[in-house]
Amino acid sequence: MKVCAGLLFVATLAPLGFAFDYEIAYPGDIFLIDKKTGIGGLATMFIGEEVNVTLVDITWAPKENVTNDTTLFYDTFVNGALGASGNFSLADVGRQLPSELFCGTVSSGVKGTTTITVVLSLDDVIYDDPPAENSFQTYSPGLSIIPLIIVLILAMTTRMVEFSLYMGVFVGACIVNGNINKGFTSTLDTYILGALADADHVYVILFTLFLSGLVGMMQKSGGMIGFTKDVGKIAKTACLGQWACFLVGLFIFFDDYANVLLAGETMRPLLDAVFVSREKLAFIVDATSAPIASISPISSWVGFEVGLIQSELDKIIDIVGEEGLGDIKNTGFGVFLQSIKYRYYPIFMIVLMMFLIGLQRDMGPMLVAERKARVYSISDGGEAAGRGGGIEDENKPREDTPKKSWNMIFPVLLLIFLIFWLLIQTGTVEGESQTFMEKIENSNSYSSMLFGTMGAVWCTIVFYLLQIVRDGHIIIPKCGDLKLLLFARFMHREEDDEDLQPVPRFIMSVYDCTESFLFGCGRIFPAIIVLTLAWASGEVMVAVGADRLFAGWIVGGIPPQMLPTLSFIVSLFMALATGTSWGTMSILFPLLVIPTFQASNGNAIIFYSTIAGVLSGSVAGDHMSPISDTTVLSSLACDCNLVAHVATQAPYALLMSMFAILCGTLPVGYAIWPNIISFIIGWLLTGVWVFFFCVSIIHATGRFSPFLEIWLRFVKKGNSELEVLRVDTVKYFNEEATQAGEDKEEGSEEDNLIKTKDVTEEQGQTYDEESPEKDVAVEAEEAVPLEKDEVEVPDSSFVHGSMHSESSYKA
Repeated sequence: MKVCAGLLFVATLAPLGFAFDYEIAYPGDIFLIDKKTGIGGLATMFIGEEVNVTLVDITWAPKENVTNDTTLFYDTFVNGALGASGNFSLADVGRQLPSELFCGTVSSGVKGTTTITVVLSLDDVIYDDPPAENSFQTYSPGLSIIPLIIVLILAMTTRMVEFSLYMGVFVGACIVNGNINKGFTSTLDTYILGALADADHVYVILFTLFLSGLVGMMQKSGGMIGFTKDVGKIAKTACLGQWACFLVGLFIFFDDYANVLLAGETMRPLLDAVFVSREKLAFIVDATSAPIASISPISSWVGFEVGLIQSELDKIIDIVGEEGLGDIKNTGFGVFLQSIKYRYYPIFMIVLMMFLIGLQRDMGPMLVAERKARVYSISDGGEAAGRGGGIEDENKPREDTPKKSWNMIFPVLLLIFLIFWLLIQTGTVEGESQTFMEKIENSNSYSSMLFGTMGAVWCTIVFYLLQIVRDGHIIIPKCGDLKLLLFARFMHREEDDEDLQPVPRFIMSVYDCTESFLFGCGRIFPAIIVLTLAWASGEVMVAVGADRLFAGWIVGGIPPQMLPTLSFIVSLFMALATGTSWGTMSILFPLLVIPTFQASNGNAIIFYSTIAGVLSGSVAGDHMSPISDTTVLSSLACDCNLVAHVATQAPYALLMSMFAILCGTLPVGYAIWPNIISFIIGWLLTGVWVFFFCVSIIHATGRFSPFLEIWLRFVKKGNSELEVLRVDTVKYFNEEATQAGEDKEEGSEEDNLIKTKDVTEEQGQTYDEESPEKDVAVEAEEAVPLEKDEVEVPDSSFVHGSMHSESSYKA
């Protein structure tokens, strides 16, 4: 039975028959392969560089006159001149006639349109009506990076990522087609439409939309606010407030946009109350969004990253076969999981954040911002406050909606469970013994995330419909309320109920769930546009030959040990210029992955670390770019000035990038030490840097970080504003120390009063509750700090009495 099935499969590939009783029905299509790099499917040619010409999709048909000639001849012409010729014997092919044929190696020395024609002949019959023919634009290799340069220049000058990417696609399409008219049409019907028509791309788009819609539902239900309030109950100081914001960022690991919106919007009032600067809030929010989402196996990023990896992995398999992969995983998700342990930048950034928060130290512009907020009791953002007061959210919950954290925790846990369960189910091979990781690596991540997310959406709708609210409280409805709930409220708009008396209602009706779901989808739509243009841009970069140019550089002289570092640096600068980490990944993966595999001879460590370099370098550049979507969104959500946010965050991003190169990409590329040593050294170096090169926010001497002190001494001599801040910091420190001493003395007096009261009562006497000493204790205990809108921020001098120590201020 198996033999019959195998023969039937072979029969579908080409007609069965002896070579001499068939003739060519269609000579096939021309397929070019770059000889130097092995990259196939060329759409353009470089002047003077050789390409291998192959005919594909040759079809055969029975012929009437049987002959004994079994030699197939080919002649390959370049612009009408013979470039290569040869023959192929059909005597040894058996009954499987060839559908592909190598037709020689040629090159073109003419700039402009190059026409390659292949003429086949068999049994003295020349098949040239029509021949296999195709035209290619030919130019110097340097022209292939023009679209990339245009994208970078326009992104830096216009700060419009969408326009920059589109222009890059348009210019590239014009280069490929040789004229503007065809370039305009192919931009739309070939590259942009092709990006949207790709099935894997549609999976990513739908998954991203569904996840964003689920986030919108959680936001509308009040679950996000409830979760943040529960976390904020223990955050009574600046340090604890920052820890709370950091933990919220870690918990919202599944989407960077959701992370930014949740942590920024909901934690801003809390951190304002404990005098944390808007710059520091924006830094925490931004530094725990993309770094967490990019390395999480369940996030809106993983489908996109896995898709890029799988696309290039399929090309490698086409070249060398699955056996040729060696130790490299044969699935995109498997490679993604292996690359996590080489993502030095995002992991170092998370560790840096923990050190800064735990030790309450900072450096450079961030130290100045934090010191101003703490010394001058700034609770409204001060000079760094944004203009719009944050993001105006049309999806906020109703006033009478109880803000319960379980309305966020349950959907998130359900989402995690469903995706993991589906990953295991799709990765399980019947009859084989597999480990948990083997099942995960062999799974279909696209379908698992798509179905898991939509399943979580439907289950969440049911979960919200099971919660009945009346007058701001969740209740168990009585029998008389069921009719009203089922018929009057099930599909009712909440706007129609504002003036009615409190009656039972669903915490979110089907209408509310649908509207909030669509709101979440709409919020992610601009990112979908950027994503589509980034995919199209990546395709056009390959078409113009930028991948061959990069591959030629790598194969021609760059040591493979430098590829992890090179990929990190190139992706960093590209993301810095374009402002899109996803766009950077889409462009660089086709340019670097196959050349890396070829140059390293399939070395798994270099392969994984180079992919990790692109993924983590994109995040690093994203953190330093003022036009990055997450950077802009972070500043908006935190109501922080964009320039102030970038100026305070960039030094930390640059520092962690240096550590990632020195401790990670270089040592792992040259195999200096095991990978775990890279992390240990990087973490230790981060801790040492924070301890020695960062300064306590409130310092006894008011000194700044070492590099800022050097800048003040030699560049900005006698900067009045910072010198005043230095003096005021010393005064604040002394005031805080004095206040702490007074609090300690007051505590001792209260202890003495309690002891006196106990002794008096033991002696059978009545303690005088109205004594002057008792009045003082009560006044000290019930003292209320100034409200945040009563605080005045001085221009240059310290105002005594306006300070509040972290320990005495009530949020």
